[in-house]
Amino acid sequence: MNKFFLAVIAFFKPLWNRLGVNVPQLMAILDVKLKMDDRRPNAYTHMQQRKKKERKYGSLAMIFVSLLMGVFYLIVFTLSRDPLMQLFLWFTVFTAMLSITLISDFTSVLIDVKDNFVILPKPVNDKTVVVSRILHIMVHVSKIVLPLMLPALIWLGIMAGGLTVVWFAVLVLLLSVFSIFLINAVYLVALKLTTPARFKEILNYIQIIFSVIVFATYYLAPRLTRTLDLSDINLWDYPWLNLVPTFWFAAAYQAVAGSVFTLPMLGYIGLSIVVPMLSLWLVIKVFAPSFNRKLAMLGGSGADEPVVKQQTSLPATPRGMPLYKRLAGWFARDKQERLSFELVWLITGRSRDFKLKVYPSLAYVLVYFVYFLLLGKHESVADAWEQMASGHTFIILIYSSTFVFITAITNLVYSDKFKAGWVYYAAPVESPGPLLMGAFKAAFVKFFLPFYLVIAVFALAVWGLKVAPDLLLGLVNVALINIVFAYIFLRKLPFATEINIKQGAGSILKGLLILVVPGFLGMLHFLTSLLRGGKPVLGIELNANWLVLVFAVISGAAFYLLYEKYRETPWAAISE
Repeated sequence: MNKFFLAVIAFFKPLWNRLGVNVPQLMAILDVKLKMDDRRPNAYTHMQQRKKKERKYGSLAMIFVSLLMGVFYLIVFTLSRDPLMQLFLWFTVFTAMLSITLISDFTSVLIDVKDNFVILPKPVNDKTVVVSRILHIMVHVSKIVLPLMLPALIWLGIMAGGLTVVWFAVLVLLLSVFSIFLINAVYLVALKLTTPARFKEILNYIQIIFSVIVFATYYLAPRLTRTLDLSDINLWDYPWLNLVPTFWFAAAYQAVAGSVFTLPMLGYIGLSIVVPMLSLWLVIKVFAPSFNRKLAMLGGSGADEPVVKQQTSLPATPRGMPLYKRLAGWFARDKQERLSFELVWLITGRSRDFKLKVYPSLAYVLVYFVYFLLLGKHESVADAWEQMASGHTFIILIYSSTFVFITAITNLVYSDKFKAGWVYYAAPVESPGPLLMGAFKAAFVKFFLPFYLVIAVFALAVWGLKVAPDLLLGLVNVALINIVFAYIFLRKLPFATEINIKQGAGSILKGLLILVVPGFLGMLHFLTSLLRGGKPVLGIELNANWLVLVFAVISGAAFYLLYEKYRETPWAAISE
């Protein structure tokens, strides 16, 4: 497939020469870049990055996922019978997702600092470097765009005919070029307004938002659009849409598909062609010098560089002590446990890779909750919300929160700087148990407790004070679930394990326990809640609030036993 793209690029050799590009150098650079791309994890295959086997076919996985997303985008054609509305929605969704993907997945392409160290010292001019980067991005985009538009292409071919299909493909490619221009402009403006380190931090949060959007769209969009009807909306009644680029492309398609070549329609066609071409010229001719200088600035900032002014970046108490130190003093039992608590707290706040893996799980829990809320036959979202207050949906929300902590505690053992873990073995530490417990408490306090507090406030606002005992019981049970998971699987020192390892059968067992243990305790909690409310369960009818207390005491005792056992973990039980 890479040979095909290289052949297409070589076909435009006269154009590259006119732009002042050295074509042999351009082809050599692109050949190497495309080979490296096949070995690099991307936004759609990010979860496979722990496989030890060398990656050679990453592009195929990306193409397959893009094709599935293209099939999913066909849902916009069911929301209205107006072709203009259909294409406007499709182009808007396409542009939004493509732009987010460009920012999140292509940071390794746009911010390719290897260019600064390998290519720039060589006799390669700025135009060749920038054009190679632009074409590299366009090839990457093509691997997403082509399978992404294929389902819509087939749909329009069946509904409209052959000529409109060709015109649609041309518009999609032009819109992709325009998206590349927008992202380049955003990068340059952002780098002008902020520091490279801060900019990389912003990019990391954009990646997090991207993963949440994809996840939420997959689960919620089909249910939210069941009752959505846009057939009564006429886009021509909204003149401000003339300022929206995706409207130009939708109108340009409609002009050709409907053979409507009035002056306004010809204007939309002209905008759809001229603006992308002009934007490409601006990127190459105007943005090139400043873009390379800004990339050089980014090349000087590492992936997880330490914060220069640490004291000003951390919240402090009125007495001047940073918040994390005061929390460590409250929750840690001894000095070793306190040091482990502080270490995990600081690294989890600075590691972009850790935040990229853990922070989306906070939103995933909320997405799952909304998904379960919309299950069943409801006339609208408001109807589902009204019915929620009379049920026990809060129990699902309580036990779903355990996935936040499990995700955090699973990832805090991995690091690309794992060799620094030698300090654990060099230090005079009699037992690793306090180190493990300090890491456990840091993750529990930093990631779980604030999230559970939000859940508790939400539950009390919706269901009232009657669910307060359930919230307390849920807190104890979820803490028990977390310590069970840590006791069985978390026998590794914080940030001292290599990322690229095979999980094997252990990952299967872990996945089963993540589902079974919370599900079992959640079901017992649900039955207890029914009995406490006076509802018969299996022929038993009680109105006993003491059941919650008994359940909480049993779970608390189990938590204490496992807590002490886990804290006494010997060196022999530590897996590297």
